[in-house]
Amino acid sequence: MTSKQNEEVVLCRLVRLFRQSPLMYLSDSNVWTYRGDESLKLTLVDVVSDHQNFVDRAETILVAEQFELPQSFFPLAFTGWHDVDLGFLLPVLIADLQKRENALQNLRDQADGIVGQRGSGADKTAELVREAISSVEGHLEMLRQQERRLKNNAPATAS
Repeated sequence: MTSKQNEEVVLCRLVRLFRQSPLMYLSDSNVWTYRGDESLKLTLVDVVSDHQNFVDRAETILVAEQFELPQSFFPLAFTGWHDVDLGFLLPVLIADLQKRENALQNLRDQADGIVGQRGSGADKTAELVREAISSVEGHLEMLRQQERRLKNNAPATAS
């Protein structure tokens, strides 16, 4: 596979990785959530906004390099999330984001393998993947803080 093809593969995987996430599904589908806990909702909005930014930037590189934009679809399993309690979903979102972080680290290794081989496009791709990893690490910490906050504020259960 040529470095140009590798670059396209990395960028397409990056787009799909973020675009097909549960967080993006919650945002794109306008799933109804219970009232309350605005702090968690605002945190999720910030995370989704960052993820959308990475998708937009990756697609900009794809277009500039005259690559085809990838199609993506949400997994059918997401459609079962009706009347969502975000506190209940938070552990699922954290676990999913951790898996996506691992996938990004694999993409970083692929992107690093093509840096310098084809000019600035490959360098931009590697830089974007590294930035995405750093951002996801911060997002995971923010979501874990929200999870701890929710656990600490949870009402005591009757024994």
